[in-house]
Amino acid sequence: MNNLLISNKLIKSLAGILSVMLLVTSCEFGEDVDPDEDSDPRDNIVDTWRSTEISTIYGKSNFLVDISKEPLDSTKVILSNFYNLGVDTEVKGTLEGYKINIYVQVVNGNEISGEGNIAGDYSIINFVYKVDDGSGEEDNVSAEFKRI
Repeated sequence: MNNLLISNKLIKSLAGILSVMLLVTSCEFGEDVDPDEDSDPRDNIVDTWRSTEISTIYGKSNFLVDISKEPLDSTKVILSNFYNLGVDTEVKGTLEGYKINIYVQVVNGNEISGEGNIAGDYSIINFVYKVDDGSGEEDNVSAEFKRI
């Protein structure tokens, strides 16, 4: 009888272990999450940049532009001093992959639109844009932004 009691306990223990093993092996575990997946792509361009700008109206000029994050929209960036309009003047752009789109907007009486292409290593941004100050003469501009 003792052997039968031990056998029943052993069978129950083995059945319990087998049940746990089946449960564990049948569960689907999620893939490892890449910690960079949740990072903000705007982090790659947030910085102070030296703009070398060539304007059809003003010629060549150099000045600094700060790029920061738009706090209310995770796809937008703020370009302060864009087109040398002043450090307190903000032009907004939308980051789409390696491109910054500047959709038509009026800033300090200037209608601005264009786009910037970001180098794969995030060291240079090449912009092409138009500025209309309402005078009837549209300024066509190209600018190269380099990190300082």
